[in-house]
Amino acid sequence: MISSITNGGKTHITYAHRHFPKIIELKCKKCKSKVIAKNLNASDEIEHFIDISNIEKTWNLLCVNCTYRKDLVWEELTEFDLWLKTEIRNINFWAWNTDHLKMIIKKLKKEDLASDKWMFFESYIPKIWLIKFNSNKEIRKLEKLIQK
Repeated sequence: MISSITNGGKTHITYAHRHFPKIIELKCKKCKSKVIAKNLNASDEIEHFIDISNIEKTWNLLCVNCTYRKDLVWEELTEFDLWLKTEIRNINFWAWNTDHLKMIIKKLKKEDLASDKWMFFESYIPKIWLIKFNSNKEIRKLEKLIQK
């Protein structure tokens, strides 16, 4: 997860502000189930936000399976693994959350994203994913992550 946020990677350049989803799905360090990390400062009306200060740094973590609960800052959050990640054709794939994953699948299926609330993140999809994950076999593997 760290490399996805701390550098521009091969598909886009690094810039001064960081764009975050309001909710990130992580793997619980205690029981290995899904943890919902919700930004406490982001408005309920939005799905993602630009962090331009230290105000938006607090995240509330809640495991859906065990008693793990915690409030953390972004730097601590990056120590967790993402819940929605897999390897396909020796390429790492990940998504912030289920809605982000659904948008990526729509893009791979060449469906219209005009009304998708995650359309902003379309430009951040690595080009290698668009090239290598466009067959039905790879798309089915990504769709199985939704039921994870």
